[in-house]
Amino acid sequence: MGGSKTTKEAIQMFGIRRKAAITAATAIFSTALLGGAALAAFSPTLSATTVVAGALGAPSAEAPRPDHADKIKQVLDALVAKNVITQAQEDAILAAFKDVKEDRGHEEFLRRMLANLFEQSAAYLEMRPADLRAALPGTSLGAIADRTPGKSKDGLVAYLTRYVNDAINKALTENKITREQADKAKAMVPDHVARFVEHVYPKKEPRAATPKVQAFIGDAMNASKDYLGLETKDIMAGLRSGKSLGEIANSTSGKSRDGLIAAITTSANAKIDKAAQDGKITADQATQLKAAVGNTVATLVDYKGQAHGPKPASR
Repeated sequence: MGGSKTTKEAIQMFGIRRKAAITAATAIFSTALLGGAALAAFSPTLSATTVVAGALGAPSAEAPRPDHADKIKQVLDALVAKNVITQAQEDAILAAFKDVKEDRGHEEFLRRMLANLFEQSAAYLEMRPADLRAALPGTSLGAIADRTPGKSKDGLVAYLTRYVNDAINKALTENKITREQADKAKAMVPDHVARFVEHVYPKKEPRAATPKVQAFIGDAMNASKDYLGLETKDIMAGLRSGKSLGEIANSTSGKSRDGLIAAITTSANAKIDKAAQDGKITADQATQLKAAVGNTVATLVDYKGQAHGPKPASR
């Protein structure tokens, strides 16, 4: 009595696992092939020959490995020998495992076949796959087909539908799938191909890099000359002595470090405004640059190089 109850629970458990496996496989099929057209388009593609060769007869990545299946059978054989379960119950359990494997293999076959639709789309449009990928962001395969001379979205749908159905027929002829599986697959093809062709790929807007603020500050030496009224040789002499531009400004009559910073900052901001007016940078970029100008100029003006002694007189 207890053994019978245990057997029923075991069969129910395998039934649940089979349903879960079928549900998972269906979800994978729907996402990867049909709703997720981007994945199908940009994933590595397989030739029609490879697709059919790897059909239902080959175990999928998720299917139990042969050694795993043998171990399960050995355990069940032992239970039959001990009269824990009957031979019919073992056969039912093994059949459930086989159904799961076949269901997964069926979904894998369809996934691999439909993953080749992008390559087939390029063939119909007479485009290189790389060129078609480059043209996709912001549009769909159907839209590209409609604006291609001699092609159309309807023509692409018909071409892809025929390709998939031919592959299904070939798999059926080679006994890779059953008639029932072939009929079910063919019934799904029109909707899935239409969704694949109509899928609009997201457009990635290039993000313009904000120019460095130093580009607008420009030549600090010339700006310092203009503000301080000094010759380049005089400013360089001060810098070689270990002074900063700010200290040189503070030691210059009527000038100051803060005045020098203000002069260079005003000049830089004017250049930023001009670049924004000319459309070379955005308003947001201009705001970011101006916010960085003050600190950058202050760092430049306060920078002190290593003091150098007078150059030796040439002989």
